[in-house]
Amino acid sequence: MSDLFGLPSRARPRRHPLERHPPARGRALLIKLNGQVDPTLLMRPFAPDDASPLTGLLHAAYAELGAMGLNFTAVDQDVATTARRALGGQCWVVEQDGHIVGSLTVSLPPSATVQELTAVARADGHAWLNQVAVSPPLRGRGIASALWRQGRRWASANGASSIGVDTAIPATHLVQLYGAWGFDPVDSIHWAGKTYRSIIMVRELDADDA
Repeated sequence: MSDLFGLPSRARPRRHPLERHPPARGRALLIKLNGQVDPTLLMRPFAPDDASPLTGLLHAAYAELGAMGLNFTAVDQDVATTARRALGGQCWVVEQDGHIVGSLTVSLPPSATVQELTAVARADGHAWLNQVAVSPPLRGRGIASALWRQGRRWASANGASSIGVDTAIPATHLVQLYGAWGFDPVDSIHWAGKTYRSIIMVRELDADDA
């Protein structure tokens, strides 16, 4: 798949002050799974005190990728890196019994690093999906889909017209997941220090995402 795409020329990343898209505020939200509210699961915006438990979740969720030889940053990132990445966009966490069991971050605009690697991320009105994670024992219950729904609604409300995501080409289950969420492959890149190439996928936002 990586042979299908060529890397675009580099350009200076767009500058976009984060304060133009401040983090969402408000009370925790009950998550509705399969049409029913699950009272044990609450979604809320990330808080700085969440950095350590969120790091633990990321390590657990990405361990299988590390075992595949795919050195995703989240496999072993430290707490400071978790905080930096979460605060680089709008991050939500899902709690169950006081424990963080899911998370997703949307950056608007995408990070300067990914903007340097692909012209897709430099397009006007483009957001980026980052650090998607669900506790392995709770997968298959729709938590990731609930987070994704919240993320794209926030992106649409803040002026985004599309969302991009990158993931390792060999992680075919993740490529298939994003495809099921409506993302289409458009490019590929190679992050510095990674053992794999990443596919770039994009999903346009429409009125149903508002």
